[in-house]
Amino acid sequence: MSLLLGACSGAPPTAASSDRAVSDASLGSSAAPRTAASGESPNPTPNAAAKRARPAVDCKKLKCIALTYDDGPSPRTTPKLIKILKKHKAKATFFQLGQLARRYPKLVRKIHQIGSEVANHSWDHDSLDRKSVKGAYQDLKRASAAIEKSCRCRVRLMRPPYGATDKGVDKAAKKLGVAEILWDIDTLDWSSRNPSKIKRKVLRGAGRNRIVLMHDIHRTTIAAQADIIKGLKKRGYTLVTVSELLGKPKPGKRYPKSWR
Repeated sequence: MSLLLGACSGAPPTAASSDRAVSDASLGSSAAPRTAASGESPNPTPNAAAKRARPAVDCKKLKCIALTYDDGPSPRTTPKLIKILKKHKAKATFFQLGQLARRYPKLVRKIHQIGSEVANHSWDHDSLDRKSVKGAYQDLKRASAAIEKSCRCRVRLMRPPYGATDKGVDKAAKKLGVAEILWDIDTLDWSSRNPSKIKRKVLRGAGRNRIVLMHDIHRTTIAAQADIIKGLKKRGYTLVTVSELLGKPKPGKRYPKSWR
């Protein structure tokens, strides 16, 4: 995704950079046959959510921050990140490509089971702002159906590839019933491929109720995570999902506010 920075840093710049690094290995042509031909989201079972129900996080009282990861899941890197989050008792939000969620359903389910959040990042990382409202809606709907079938949960958030959004994407998201989530801190991890630089970007940019953009498809990003989590906790942050951070984000509305 591109459009850098957010909440406290003025208006975002034009879309051109950050999320372009979807790996060829992740987007290969070996996807399994599609099972939800109609594109409709299956009815998720409430059992998993009920079993892992926890006391609500109050980010009005706590010093919260949300780590987010795009473009997965990847069998090479996502399992390592899941282990790190579980070890450090941290939550995060994963914006996933529908075609990869369909290919690796166990990874999607595992993320949900550890208390982190899975969300929609389109079907195959195509720019939604170049589509009609109907085209963007169909893309997001197909992705949500695959993700929900894998996690057996309801998807309530989306992030447009490259951060490229417009009023048409807003309408498509609203129709599907998902909020648009951008970011405050762009680590540019896809570009630097340097764990130290990624860590420095997060810790220097950290602030209360901020959203951090990273990608769980890069080994260098995963290598930075343990130090990032420990550094944030040392500074008094509670690592939460985006939904926990925002409370009840409205479908079709962009977050953080600086992106509106």
